[in-house]
Amino acid sequence: MRALVLEHFGGPFIAKDVPVPAIGPHEALVRVRHVGVCGTDVKIRAGRLGLDVLPLVMGHEIAGEVAEVGRDVRGVAPGDRVAVNFYVTCGRCAFCRVGRETLCPQVRQHGFTLDGGFAEYVRTPAANLCPVPGHVPLERACIIGDAVATSYHAVTRRAHVRPGTTVALVGVGGVGLHALQVARLAGGWTIAVDVNEARLELARALGADAVVDARAEPFGAAVRRLTGGQGVDVVLEFVGSPATLPESFQSLGRAGRLVFVGYTPEAPMSVMPHLLVRGEYEIVGSRANTTQELREAIDLVAQGRVRPIVDQVFPLDEVERAFDALREGRPRGRNVLTI
Repeated sequence: MRALVLEHFGGPFIAKDVPVPAIGPHEALVRVRHVGVCGTDVKIRAGRLGLDVLPLVMGHEIAGEVAEVGRDVRGVAPGDRVAVNFYVTCGRCAFCRVGRETLCPQVRQHGFTLDGGFAEYVRTPAANLCPVPGHVPLERACIIGDAVATSYHAVTRRAHVRPGTTVALVGVGGVGLHALQVARLAGGWTIAVDVNEARLELARALGADAVVDARAEPFGAAVRRLTGGQGVDVVLEFVGSPATLPESFQSLGRAGRLVFVGYTPEAPMSVMPHLLVRGEYEIVGSRANTTQELREAIDLVAQGRVRPIVDQVFPLDEVERAFDALREGRPRGRNVLTI
């Protein structure tokens, strides 16, 4: 099969013919049709996440058709249209048993530490497959696996957005634009923050109650002004850079919750503990999504309640164009590769 292989962190993708993976009794082989290109892919490729698995086929937002199933697989058949949950977990530990499998101590991830979707086929546990209805295009379905479902987990399970919650979304790119839609569905009053006018215009079109251009002024002050000096109940951080971290904290109202979805690996956060105590602030992380949450996110898309935002679609051999666009901050939503 054709595959793009990363052999050295910071190096090029090498186009190769490699063997089609052999599957085990509880696994499935998926013919990859589309795969999203995520900002985290840029970090993985650059060696910024501390991973040590090489060579590696990257790509974690995967959709396609089932090509083959193992002898013990039930409920999945060749030809089924599916999205792949990229977190492969043990299913037995305390976290897996209570539905928090992204925290599994034995977790592996397609495109991070397991081969992913920058190839014609990917092998995965059949339990990780989620059906995609026929009316949902696979080029949109692939990004449900991270951009949409990660947003769904962050908004509903970690930020606890409900009717009347005020929410600032810092960075409305590939994930933030979908979190905006989910936050509005949950009843939140939303402020979109970004430095890209095209993304802010798209956020307006998707229903943001207010937008803030962080180039014009420190966005913490703008958020407080928009909330009558109170600050917001929730800040969803999709950037996590030295420039955004202090402003995100300043955007919080009393008892506010700062939820980290995105991050810059080299950027620490500094906050005075007495401020946390006096304001009873909460700082939490939000890590990807479960298989059940992916199924629920697919349902929202199938119902037309969330729209996966695809900016451009490239053939696999133009992967560098997709990466260049990400590095330059150009995409409005996700770029996708066709395999």
